[in-house]
Amino acid sequence: MIVRCLARRPLGLHAVAAAATRSTRPALARSLYTVATLDNHVELQRQGVPGLLTATGFKAAYTDYQQLMLDELNESTAGTAFENQDTKSLVIEFARDPTRAYAFNIASMAFNNHFFFRGLNANPAVQSQPSSELSMQIIKDFSSLDTLRETFLATAESMFGPGFIWLVQTNDTQFGSLRIMPTYLAGSPLSGAHYRRQSHDLNTHNPDSYQQLNNVGSFGSAAKQNMGPKKPLGGIDVVPLMCVNTWEHVWLHDYGIRGKRQYLEAWWDRIDWDLVRQNATLTSRQDPGARQFHYD
Repeated sequence: MIVRCLARRPLGLHAVAAAATRSTRPALARSLYTVATLDNHVELQRQGVPGLLTATGFKAAYTDYQQLMLDELNESTAGTAFENQDTKSLVIEFARDPTRAYAFNIASMAFNNHFFFRGLNANPAVQSQPSSELSMQIIKDFSSLDTLRETFLATAESMFGPGFIWLVQTNDTQFGSLRIMPTYLAGSPLSGAHYRRQSHDLNTHNPDSYQQLNNVGSFGSAAKQNMGPKKPLGGIDVVPLMCVNTWEHVWLHDYGIRGKRQYLEAWWDRIDWDLVRQNATLTSRQDPGARQFHYD
C-alpha cells in the first residue's frame, strides 16, 4: 500500500545521521512536534467537520494521521540539528538533500495535511464567501468563481492516486496570478522545495546506492551551495492559498469507494475564504505596503 511505503523508516540512514550530528551540535531543549489545535477543535473532535467529515472521519484524517506523521518526524529528527525546526523549514531543507527522501515525505505530509484542515470553515453557522478583492482576482484569472470551482474539482477528481490540489498565487506579474497546481503523494507546493525532482524512490536506497541511480544528486548539491533565493533555477515563486486533500483515507470512510466527487463538492462548501484572502497578495507589487512573497 502507498501509506505503508510512505511510512517506512530508513533506520540505517537515521542512525548514521543522528550519530554524526549529535556529537557536533550544541545542546538544545528537545521540542516535540504535536498535532496543532484547529478552530473549534473540541467540536470537531466531538461532531466532525460540519457538512464534510463525521467525527470518525475527522479522527482518522487529522487526529490520527497527523499524529502518525509527527511521531515519525519526532523520531527522524531526534538528536539532529533539525529537531527544533518548523515543518515548513524542514520541507525546504530536506528537499535539497537526495538522501533525506523519507524525512522530506513525512515533513511535507505534516505541512500539507495541516494546511488543508486549517483552511476549512469549521463554523456551521457561517457560510464563507470570497471577499470582493479576491472575487475580482478570481474573475481576472478564471473568468468566474463557478469556472474556478468546476476546473478545480475536475482536476482533483481526475487525479489518479493520492495527493493535493492547490490554489496558488504566482509572483510573475505585477499583481500576481492565481493558478491551480497538483502535487502527488507528499509533494510540496513550496517554491523552495522544488529541487526534489527524481526518477526513483530514494526511500529504497542508501547513501552508497543513490549516487548511481539518482539524477538529482548534483542538482541537490548545487541547491545546498546556492546562497541566493531558495528556489531552483527556472522555478516560479508561488504561495499556496488553499488546498484539498485527495488521499483516500480522508474521504473513504464517510463517502465510500465511489464518493470522491461528493467529498470534493462538500469540501468546496467548507472553504474558509477569509483565510484564502489572508494568504493572498491582492495589491500591486510596486505598492510599498504590499506583502512580499517569501520562500521560507
